[in-house]
Amino acid sequence: MGPRARPALLLLILLRTVATQGRSPQPSLSGTLVTGIISGIAVCIILFLIGILFRILRRRQASRGAAGDYVLAECE
Repeated sequence: MGPRARPALLLLILLRTVATQGRSPQPSLSGTLVTGIISGIAVCIILFLIGILFRILRRRQASRGAAGDYVLAECE
């Protein structure tokens, strides 16, 4: 680094710190991240429960079909 570059670099750093002091701090992304994680977990749980519900309903429907076959066999 040359002798002229050092003062220019110091001036640039000074201007950057002065410019950022006037701004309000940006909100952290931790709240958004937590909301996203909770939403993702909730969606997974809902899909899991829907899958269990469909399996239960399929079993009931299959048992109804089997019961209908027994009734038809008795009638003949």
